[in-house]
Amino acid sequence: MSVNRHQALVLIVLVAVLGTLVYWVTQGGFQTSSYQLLAWQRELHRGLTLAITELSREPSSAAWTTLLGVSFGYGVFHAAGPGHGKAVLATYLATHGGAVRRALGLSFAASLLQGVTAIALVMVLVHGLGWVTRQAMGSVAWVEQGSFLLVAGLGLWLCWRAVRQLHRAYRHSADTHDHDHDHDHDDNSHCCGGAHHIEPSQALDWRTALMTVGAIGMRPCSGAVLMLGAASLLGQFAVGVAAVLVMSLGTALTVSALALASVVARGWAQKRLARQSSQQGLQQITGWAALSGGLIIAALGISLSVAGVTQPAGGGPLLNEPQPRTSLLSGQDG
Repeated sequence: MSVNRHQALVLIVLVAVLGTLVYWVTQGGFQTSSYQLLAWQRELHRGLTLAITELSREPSSAAWTTLLGVSFGYGVFHAAGPGHGKAVLATYLATHGGAVRRALGLSFAASLLQGVTAIALVMVLVHGLGWVTRQAMGSVAWVEQGSFLLVAGLGLWLCWRAVRQLHRAYRHSADTHDHDHDHDHDDNSHCCGGAHHIEPSQALDWRTALMTVGAIGMRPCSGAVLMLGAASLLGQFAVGVAAVLVMSLGTALTVSALALASVVARGWAQKRLARQSSQQGLQQITGWAALSGGLIIAALGISLSVAGVTQPAGGGPLLNEPQPRTSLLSGQDG
């Protein structure tokens, strides 16, 4: 059965919504909201460095509670701003599906990897090689390139899987059509003995999971790197590590909300399509949606990689107002 007009309309709307989401994330749409979120992040970052300073002067349960609370809040607001990771995760889940547990697993794993990457970066560059924090921040651009290339690779991988899914769906549709016109065979010949599309339980194998988590979590949070640099200067690196891990938890909470929304939207659309089409038609429409999602993710990764190469590397939004060296503890690295 071919895709009917209603199914095609649903697919076009889905792709348009995803394209709008990607454009908003990559181009900084809703600038007023983005600027407000960035301002809150700066204030929270200043609160983080002040909390670390207070904890280094007078360790207490109240100082620990303040530091961890501000770290969690920073992670929540940091994840609420634009970012390619959320676009990748939302596009994947909306076009390929996935269970709630799988969406939560991806969200928390990617957020934790962001924190671990920031910790490893500071440990190697600042503690191991003796770089200052601003130099470590400059190296984030190279890590970003790896993340963007992995995004592009993930998109191409998903496209290849979607093409295979579509090939099976259309071949099965043709076989069913031929069976319907052949009245001389046994009833058992209708069964082909195998799956003809990717089931939800098969939508995410270990390779896709690793690529998705790596593409999202490989780029460290600039705020985490700055805070770890400040903690290192105060001789409180272990405290900074604890704060970054709590920050990752806050990030995971926000990212999980977006992931769950994508899963719910996908389930709603799939139920509506299931009422109006045969199994073969549903397989075909989900295959085209998966292919569209893969193309969007690949295009996102390639465009971000090209932009990263052609544009000069900066210090990130938290470093766009150069301050003297002594201002590090107020949230800006000198």
